[in-house]
Amino acid sequence: MDSGVSKSMISEIERGIRNPSITILWNIANSLRIPLNYFLKEDNLNSAMIYKMGNYSSIEGNGYTFHPLMNFDEDKKFQIYFNEYKSNSQTETSFHYDGVEEYALITSGSLIVYLDNKKFEVNEGEVIHFIADKPHYYCNETENIAKAFILMFYPK
Repeated sequence: MDSGVSKSMISEIERGIRNPSITILWNIANSLRIPLNYFLKEDNLNSAMIYKMGNYSSIEGNGYTFHPLMNFDEDKKFQIYFNEYKSNSQTETSFHYDGVEEYALITSGSLIVYLDNKKFEVNEGEVIHFIADKPHYYCNETENIAKAFILMFYPK
């Protein structure tokens, strides 16, 4: 799978000259078949850990923010984000490699998930689960902020 990102741009990102957008990071991660949070991970600790928002760099989009809560765990193959969606906002369309599963637990408000040309309304206290290798995006069509935990599971 080609990321669509030029070699020169990847070189600039590696050297710290260019700060990639969320779309570019997703494209690179998908082409490498790794989770997005892999780029942000630190060394593992061998003790109990409390994860909290702000420990890792947040990812800003147009009207939404993704807050990684923990490093990607190579053995368990998942990562967790806490996402906030401003009123009347929409994420960019994305898809992941074959077998990636996405779970979204809505903790505040409601979100519309557009998946494979179908519309799913998910409300506070509900979870949507889907195979995320098809184009999908999240949309907050309300006047209130919506919040959700997103769990990404990556197959072995």
